[in-house]
Amino acid sequence: MKTTNLFVDCVEALARSRNVKIARREPRYVASVIFKLQRFLRFGPVTTQAITLDVSTSGMSALVCGAPCVGETVVIELLLQGSPVEMLATVRHSTNAKSGFEFYPLSPLAEQGIQRWIEELSRHEETQFAYLSAAAVKFVSD
Repeated sequence: MKTTNLFVDCVEALARSRNVKIARREPRYVASVIFKLQRFLRFGPVTTQAITLDVSTSGMSALVCGAPCVGETVVIELLLQGSPVEMLATVRHSTNAKSGFEFYPLSPLAEQGIQRWIEELSRHEETQFAYLSAAAVKFVSD
């Protein structure tokens, strides 16, 4: 009997926690691009490949071979406008599934490249899902 009440209490707590909404400073855009990630371990620098999951002007999340540690500083090398651009970032969260990075202040070249990339992703997203917004407008007006 006691176990059942404990279980119900836990389920109710989980249900309440799902209502939490995370406010982001900038919108994130889904993107899958392979990039190089350089980590500085005690035996020297190690470069590995990773793939982006989403990107914003202040950071990104990615799948990384070998999860980096939270708080670690890494170098991210992306191909932006056909040229490799390096950016410093801090690991904000990391699991075996994905890692989140916050960019340090970007160089003008990196900032311009990220902005153009996001603009392109935004345009692609708008054209890809235009039929959904048209259907939503039609549904609301009916």
